[in-house]
Amino acid sequence: MGDDTNAPDEAATEGGAQPSDAAHSAKKSIWDELNEWGKSLPDWQRFAVSHAVRDGALNDARLKEVYRLFLRANSLDSGDEELPEIPGSVTGRDGAASISQLVLKELRNLKNVNAIPETSSLTFGPGLTAIYGHNGAGKSGFARMVSSACFSRSNPEIIGNIYNEGAPEAPASAEFVIDKGLGAEDVVSFTVGDEDGDLQRISVFDSSVARIHIAEENTLGFQPAGFDVFDELTKVIGEIAEKLEADIASRDKPNTFDQLFTDPGPVADKLAGLNHQSDIDELRGLAIFGEVEQARLDEVRRQETELGAKSSVETLNALAAAKADITKLQAKISELATALGEAACSRARTVIHENEAAIRAMIAAGADTVVHPDLSMTGKREWDEFVDASRNLGQAESETYPKEGDPCLLCHRPLDEPSASLIKRMWSYLDADARKEAIAKDAALNAFIEELSEMELELLPPESRVRSDLSKLKPELVTALDGVSHTLAGRRKLLVTALESSAIEKIPEDEFEISGVDLPGVHRAIEDEESALRQGKFQEQIDKLKAEHIALRQRQVLSKNIARVVDFVENRKWIEKAKRAKPNTRVVTAKQKALFQTLIEGAYRERLREECAKMECALPIEFSARGSAGKTVRGLKVRGGYKPEKIFSEGEQRALALADFLTEVNLNPASAAIVLDDPVTSMDHTRKKRIARRLVAEAAVRQVIVFTHDIVFLTMLTEIVEGQGSLSVNVHWVERDASDTPGAVKLDEAPMNHKSYLTLHKANECLAKARKAVGQERVELIEKGADALRRTIEETIIHELLRGTVQRWDEQIRVSNLRLIWWSDGVADELRALHGETSRLIGGHSHSDEFTGGTLDPEDLAGLIDRANAAKEAIKQGKKAKKA
Repeated sequence: MGDDTNAPDEAATEGGAQPSDAAHSAKKSIWDELNEWGKSLPDWQRFAVSHAVRDGALNDARLKEVYRLFLRANSLDSGDEELPEIPGSVTGRDGAASISQLVLKELRNLKNVNAIPETSSLTFGPGLTAIYGHNGAGKSGFARMVSSACFSRSNPEIIGNIYNEGAPEAPASAEFVIDKGLGAEDVVSFTVGDEDGDLQRISVFDSSVARIHIAEENTLGFQPAGFDVFDELTKVIGEIAEKLEADIASRDKPNTFDQLFTDPGPVADKLAGLNHQSDIDELRGLAIFGEVEQARLDEVRRQETELGAKSSVETLNALAAAKADITKLQAKISELATALGEAACSRARTVIHENEAAIRAMIAAGADTVVHPDLSMTGKREWDEFVDASRNLGQAESETYPKEGDPCLLCHRPLDEPSASLIKRMWSYLDADARKEAIAKDAALNAFIEELSEMELELLPPESRVRSDLSKLKPELVTALDGVSHTLAGRRKLLVTALESSAIEKIPEDEFEISGVDLPGVHRAIEDEESALRQGKFQEQIDKLKAEHIALRQRQVLSKNIARVVDFVENRKWIEKAKRAKPNTRVVTAKQKALFQTLIEGAYRERLREECAKMECALPIEFSARGSAGKTVRGLKVRGGYKPEKIFSEGEQRALALADFLTEVNLNPASAAIVLDDPVTSMDHTRKKRIARRLVAEAAVRQVIVFTHDIVFLTMLTEIVEGQGSLSVNVHWVERDASDTPGAVKLDEAPMNHKSYLTLHKANECLAKARKAVGQERVELIEKGADALRRTIEETIIHELLRGTVQRWDEQIRVSNLRLIWWSDGVADELRALHGETSRLIGGHSHSDEFTGGTLDPEDLAGLIDRANAAKEAIKQGKKAKKA
């Protein structure tokens, strides 16, 4: 044991909150800076940073999500893939905005958390709470749930009860009771995967977090809290670049389209030079090969055959005939355009107008001849037809009809003189000039209709020579001329319809033009071909046809392979775009360096120095910041450039990581509480004491919760708090129950809680129960009582006989307590004997009945309790006598 003369109350103040804390808290934390930076990042980088903060490292599933976001951001996907949700806040923390009170009160209702029963719960005080438990007792299950729900740099996996085959396959969940100082407690129902803003104000430190703070593959001695995000983002960017390169490689296929063609040609040349700049629309146009193109290919083949078999004279004669046909066709088109043009429209208007005027005059003449107020059709067409029919009938009856006395053609009554006179007047109208004029105008209108109807508008009759000529020379012009024929027919129909219905408004008003027909161009082409033949360039014509044959044939081949060609070009375009979009780490390096200079070389460095001093882990580190391969090599590196594991012990590295953790917590005003899981693993006694003092001091500033299996460290914590006096500590014990189930919680109890064992209460309680029990239950109660009695004897020796000069689980010797010791050899011998005899009864020792004197009996325990009580009374009286 070492010799430490510092009094507990003096030690408790060492390492407490410094006056500079308020100044530090006004500074922006790394999380504030990351949140602000995240707003300027593209979605894929913000998503990566967010999960680097939450998970420490991105797993394969997250990387795939980042890659999907990256592709969308650079228009490298189809645009319809479902994208992951991007957290609104990079860190999930409010930073300086959340400075209200927050205390974690209870953790309860744990489900699917290892084998911990749902009925188990932990309570936490506003200052320091320590939870003790052996390895395997279930303590880590509680700690993992806290780490999952609160702000932790690690992402612990929580597994359900593997021993329970009927356990539901559901994520772990729990309820957190928090007090925000609003008068009522809040219950946060948490399921793994959730994120609660209040719980994120509680920071967690455990072995995984410590490893993150200490860079394993880095020249740094450690990484300040939050700065590992940049390393992870750099790694993610590298992996995104690798994924992109893999996709590029999968799309980067060789151009093998030259194998489709045996002859050089325009299409073959175009496909041989395919690249990201190739015009896909142009390629699709070249790939059009329908009936027209097939007909032209057949014609070219025929012409090649003919030219190969004919002389140039025969070819010239055929060209001359074709030229004559083209000339006649051109004249016919001009003639028809004129015949159905504005002159025809004007003529139609005149004919209709004159016909309508003659009819009106004819009607007026009829009305003047025989008008009657009750008859409205007099003079109109129906009336005119009636009168004409009546005259034909009357004259057929008699040449003198009608005369007075003749029977009426309709009613057969004898006609009187007025009636016969009326009929004569009506018949005289039929010979009137107005009626004759109307008949003539109507005949003119019908003649015009007949004239239009008899026009031959089909420019290229199916079996005509001109159609054959054009099909050979320019097949696309055949389609155009068929369209012109259709246009002419439509024009004629409009005129005929207007004339037949005497509807001037139906006559077309637009100018009638024939366009899209380059017959002069065809004429010139024939002349050029004639000229070439006359100049002896017959072979050139054959070569020209052969070239056209090749071009058409290659277009035909392209039409069958256009999908592959388009896919190849689109892949080249994607590859080119992907190469331009390839991410780099410059922006990460720049931001990392800037924040390092702002936070680390400023308040962070000063605060870290203070924390290291408080825990006596001032190590040889140097500050610097420089960019290197997409990363910023931050300045907390070991002098000489050695790796940390080559210089520092595991305990030193962990202490430095804890100092860094506390630095970040104290620079963030939103940090409401800290939770530490086995913070002193691999540390020696002296450093444990330093850290215990530091955590007790931190408990005066914010809530501190410590999970530990180290009984010595637990004892240090409680003694420092007790020595300080102004702070309370809650200690709970997590162990396995009688059925060996982990997670049994004993609130406000711990193995070093000596006060409850300074009396004989626990031993007497077991004795009373044993006297009422029988069989194995009685034996177990006697053993349990003996165990409690032995503990009472040990605590009596430490605290009543030796007055705490030597403490259980503490290497410190309290020299100042030596003067308080009262000693008696007799009492010491009795306590030694009692300790030995009690040990024979406890369950931890397996002895034969002969050695123990037979089956355990309650009175054996009762006798030992009476002797222990007598020894305690002797010590009490002896101390009183010494004091007197």
